[in-house]
Amino acid sequence: MKKRFYLVQIGVSYSSPVFLPYSVGCIAAYLKNDKDIVEYYDIPDIVVMREKISDTVKRFVNPDYVAMSCFTWNLEYNKTLAKALKKLYPDVKIIFGGHSVPAGGEFLEKYDFIDYLMHNEGEETTTLFLKAVKNGDSLTSVPNLSFRTEEGIITTEEKHPADISSYPSPYIAGIFDNIMKEFPDREFHATLETNRGCPYTCAYCEWCFTKKLRQFPMEKIKAEIEWIARNRIKYCYCADANFGIFERDVEIAEYVIEQKKKYGYPDVFKPCYAKESDDTVFEAGYILNKNNADKGVTLAYQSLDGKTLENIGRKNLTLEHFSSLDARYNEAGIPTYTELILGLPGETYESFCRGMCRLLESGQNNSMTVYECQVYPNTQMGSREYREKHGIKTSKIPLLGIHYNPEFNGVGEYFDVITETSSMPKADWVKACMFAVILQTFHHLGLLRYFAIYLNKEKNVSYYDFYNMLYDYIYKQSKGYMNEFFTDLYRRKADTEKAEWTYQRDVFGTTGWYFEEGAFLEMVYHFDSFRDEIKPFLMSFGIEEDVFVNLFNYQENLIRKPFVNGVTVKSQYDFYHYFTAVDEGRYEPLRKTANTLEIVAHKNIASWDEYAREIIWFGKRYSATLLVNPREKITYTEG
Repeated sequence: MKKRFYLVQIGVSYSSPVFLPYSVGCIAAYLKNDKDIVEYYDIPDIVVMREKISDTVKRFVNPDYVAMSCFTWNLEYNKTLAKALKKLYPDVKIIFGGHSVPAGGEFLEKYDFIDYLMHNEGEETTTLFLKAVKNGDSLTSVPNLSFRTEEGIITTEEKHPADISSYPSPYIAGIFDNIMKEFPDREFHATLETNRGCPYTCAYCEWCFTKKLRQFPMEKIKAEIEWIARNRIKYCYCADANFGIFERDVEIAEYVIEQKKKYGYPDVFKPCYAKESDDTVFEAGYILNKNNADKGVTLAYQSLDGKTLENIGRKNLTLEHFSSLDARYNEAGIPTYTELILGLPGETYESFCRGMCRLLESGQNNSMTVYECQVYPNTQMGSREYREKHGIKTSKIPLLGIHYNPEFNGVGEYFDVITETSSMPKADWVKACMFAVILQTFHHLGLLRYFAIYLNKEKNVSYYDFYNMLYDYIYKQSKGYMNEFFTDLYRRKADTEKAEWTYQRDVFGTTGWYFEEGAFLEMVYHFDSFRDEIKPFLMSFGIEEDVFVNLFNYQENLIRKPFVNGVTVKSQYDFYHYFTAVDEGRYEPLRKTANTLEIVAHKNIASWDEYAREIIWFGKRYSATLLVNPREKITYTEG
């Protein structure tokens, strides 16, 4: 009788769209391609849905081996499931693998319900393990494995496959077919790899297990893209660490669009673009964005502080290069967004906030994303020595339900966030978090973007000074809606025990929002209060009265609001071309000339929850919160 070998990759939520279990799907396809394995082992369908533990256990029938893929969103669930399976089937062998499994035997020391640990890439290791068990061979010959012996825990040699070109595709092999048939009403997302590996060594990142870049054949990649399109998968995540690092990535982007035009899918193809942004990244990004398959191109920085970059082993583009790239993308109508990480060792409150504002100075007015620094086990930052060297302290934070309705079915998930370092005390970390929220709310989401730019260009008010003054204005008021709202956000961010870091309000839908998104929604929802409270702050900069009146009117009317599907803005100054020049990396003096700006929105928004979803969630990357984004119909006339 065949031994039953189950593979488990639990999705992040039972109630939301679920990613097809790509990681263990690759292992399943590899195993089923081996005659010796299929003759001796029965490999049932992958267990993927995050059901109640009692229901998930019923999916296993006399299991001999259960291998679980572990990451932030399912680690605690896997532990609970493993204990339940051990109770019901005492002889079952539990295997943990994936990014959340630390190197060495730490998990075997902590958890007696785990029998084996698999490290690094799983296809070849799993196959060798099952063959060794079948043949009664010593497990010491299997690489990337930890297990118990009478002499103690053994961890075998670390080894990475040099050639992945013959690896079969889980899509083409039909690994996911039965899953999709069982859940016909479920929306599934897909993952695509065109290569594996990463040439960089960022201390916070555990994306890839090897620096050597290894490519999958184009024939396989195109077949997978076609499968995704034919099976009407709306969202495809490209799991390359650096999409655009190879010239052929342009051809891949072209093929994605070819299939999208043929089948209507995928709706979104989301890559992580190469850190060294160049012509290849531009061409690939242009193809995807011009065909509405992506929402923008990442120009990632993580930090602009030299000491911090040294600490994390990262080298950035120069700001001059960044400015030229940003202008190039803007001129082509492609939105860009920049990523920063808050809490990196060496960063201070001032260096981080000034770094954000230096990016504004370099032209990044469209979008910026600030992530709290998470610590993962298989990273340099995850080592005890690294933490002690930099005075890193973390807080255990519940997994945030951002842009989806979390249904954890009784088992919560957590991640470790850096909330203090030797260079940034916790109080400074909280303040930096809220500075980032304010800057993103009022600049990148657009509430005060035009005032900040005008004051910077015409009155020499630095962005750092402007947003620090705004920060003080909000928090030093003794009353008012803004003070009340942002004080509550500050309190919630500072409470790392309770960690209510997701903003949710039923009028905007049942999903959760980042603080800056929730803040923007609230300011627009209470727009009259916001306008009245912010006006004295803006008047304090001494802008000439006629310019101020026209600029205030321009800023107010260009905020995209629900139920308003077009605007007519009359002005005595040509703000439209003035700010367009800034976006394109140029400076043109503000002309005093009567003009009319007529804008028709490309999509009608008839409710607040639709507004939150379409304009914030789906649209913030291309500045959908402002009516002068590339998707609206804009008519400018003088006179």
